[in-house]
Amino acid sequence: MKYQRLLFVAALSVVCAGIFIACNKSKSDNGGGTNPGGSGDATLANIGNNIIVSSYQNLSTAATAFDAAVTAFNAGPTTGGLSDLQAKFAVVYKAWETCSEFEFGPGSEQTLITTTVNVFPTDTVLINANVSSGSYTIDGISNLKAQGFPAIDFLLFGSDNTSVLTRFTTWSKAANAKQYLAAVTSSIKTKAGAVVNAWLGTGGNYINKFITNTGVNSGSSLSLLVNALVHDYDVVLKNYKIGIPFGKYGPNTIPQDPTKVEAYYSGSSLQLLVLQVQAIQNIYTGGAGLGLDDKIAATSAQSNGQPLNTVITSQLATVIAKLQAIPAPLSGAIQSNSTTVADAYTEVQKLVVLLKVDMCSALGVKIAFQDDDGD
Repeated sequence: MKYQRLLFVAALSVVCAGIFIACNKSKSDNGGGTNPGGSGDATLANIGNNIIVSSYQNLSTAATAFDAAVTAFNAGPTTGGLSDLQAKFAVVYKAWETCSEFEFGPGSEQTLITTTVNVFPTDTVLINANVSSGSYTIDGISNLKAQGFPAIDFLLFGSDNTSVLTRFTTWSKAANAKQYLAAVTSSIKTKAGAVVNAWLGTGGNYINKFITNTGVNSGSSLSLLVNALVHDYDVVLKNYKIGIPFGKYGPNTIPQDPTKVEAYYSGSSLQLLVLQVQAIQNIYTGGAGLGLDDKIAATSAQSNGQPLNTVITSQLATVIAKLQAIPAPLSGAIQSNSTTVADAYTEVQKLVVLLKVDMCSALGVKIAFQDDDGD
């Protein structure tokens, strides 16, 4: 992943069912304008309180539970303990997918950003070297590709649980492996907690600033939110989670490398992909409240003779359906079901244009990051 670009974007500043679209949502009819009964923007109030903060709280809760499970596992590794740990890891990784869209404000200030918690493919050589030596700085720049969720994915999954368990029991460096796992996990827990505190607590109460920082200029909350959402979808999801492993980068064909998918070792790439798009869908619709769709609808913007809001809503559903049609794991599908993956990638590309060009134009928001993939 191109860390410089992602860090630049960051500086611009469980889980599945609880946040996703309510089928019969009740919205006010003010088109996402002033927050009734208070100052600020009603759409930002709903997204900030009920989606962003809620998602970060879920992540913090899941990270805390996972950290506790790691402590229990390290005290006496067993097959059952490993299975429990893997299940809790799945929960916290899913929770992250609903937060990766918010790389601004506390998310970037607390370094809870893609370039620290979700760099993939992870550097297994560096991880093994760190474990063997017992000397490393988890959050150090030189360790970016050996930390976060991908590092845990490598440590906890393998060809079978027996071989994984050996890493933490009979291997000569088992004590170091436990220590490394605990250090990576603790870092994620600390960052998640700090972000929640910054949004709500004594760390800054950023939620008030987010709601009242209205307008569409660079630095406004809407601009920060939209830029982060589009970057998460265009660069992280389209390019790095699907395109590069599948051998596509913008208009270019590159060598396929299925090992570069997210969560390669646990094989959960597709599930995480779907969750990420559903999270973006939830932000767009506002869940049970006001969302970006209300602002788009209020502009009467069109796309090929249809209301832009209708087109975006439909394409989000299409992308999710196409991703769900891919047989898991994604790494295997890239090799044996390339037509299905190609169909999904095509629909993913269509949504990029709708979000990055049409939606931003309708909202009056300027994209503040540059992507060199040719799209």
